Amino acid sequence: MEMNKIAYLGFGLRLRREYLPQVLQRRPDVDWFEIISENYLGGLDQDLRKLEQVRESYPIVMHGISLAIGSPWPVDMKYLARLKNLIDRLQPAWVSDHLCWSGADDVQGRMLPLPYSEEALDHIVPRIREIQHYLGRQVLFENVPMERADQTPEIPEAEFLQAVAEQSDSLILLDVANLHASSVNQGFDPLKYLWKLPQQRVRQIHLAGAVILCGAEDEAAQYHADPIWNLYTGALQRFGPVATMIERMDTIAPLDEMVDELHKARCHAAEVLSAEGG
Repeated sequence: MEMNKIAYLGFGLRLRREYLPQVLQRRPDVDWFEIISENYLGGLDQDLRKLEQVRESYPIVMHGISLAIGSPWPVDMKYLARLKNLIDRLQPAWVSDHLCWSGADDVQGRMLPLPYSEEALDHIVPRIREIQHYLGRQVLFENVPMERADQTPEIPEAEFLQAVAEQSDSLILLDVANLHASSVNQGFDPLKYLWKLPQQRVRQIHLAGAVILCGAEDEAAQYHADPIWNLYTGALQRFGPVATMIERMDTIAPLDEMVDELHKARCHAAEVLSAEGG
C-alpha cells in the first residue's frame, strides 16, 4: 500500500441525510463530503442511490464508528464484509475510524480511549494490518479525547499515535477539538504534540464549527483567542495543506451555515499557508 494514493481534497462537510436534497439540487461550494459509514450499511437503496448521485459531483470519504480496533474480541469480519461492499460501491477517497476500545456514538460523541502502552500496541498493530489487507487500502485512525487520569500513560499519546501509524502502515485523522480536550485533561502542550506526529501520515483534520467572522477587522485576534482555531493554525504550520472537514457534534445546522463555516476555514488556511509559504 502506498500513502501517495491519498490526495489533498480541500475543505469538506459531514453529509447529513438532511442535506442530500439540497446538495443534489444546488451543488454547494464544498470540495468533498464525509459520510458516517454505518448510516449506509444495510440502509435503504434509495438513500444509496442519492449518495451515488452526490458521488458523481463530489469526492466522498467514509468515516466509521464500529471497527473497535482496540477491543479484545476478534475483528468482526461480517462488519468488514459489509463495509467493503459499501467501499466497492462508493469508491471513497479514503476510509477512517477511531483509535478506541469500541465504536464511537456519533450523536453522543462517546468514545473509550485506549491504554497507551506497549501491550496495547502489540494488540492493535496486527489488527490494523489485518483490516487494511482485507479492505485493500490504508485506513485513517482518529485520536479520541482522553479524560483525566490518575497515572501517566506508559507511552505519551502523540508517540503512541506515531507508533501505531508507522508500525501498521496506517494513517492519521487529527481531530483538533479532541486534541484540545485531551491536552486540557492530561496537562500536556498540544502544539508540541503536533510536532511529534509523523508529518506524512496526517491526511485529514476534523475541525469544530467556526465562530470567526471572516474578513472582520479583529479576525486575526479572534482566531488567536479561540483555542481550537489556534491549534488548527499550529496544525497547518506543522503539516501544510491537509484535507479539513468542518463538523458540528451537538446539532444539525442548516447547510448554508455549514458552507459559510467551511469558507471561514478555507480563508483562514489560505492566510496561514501563505504566511508559511505553503
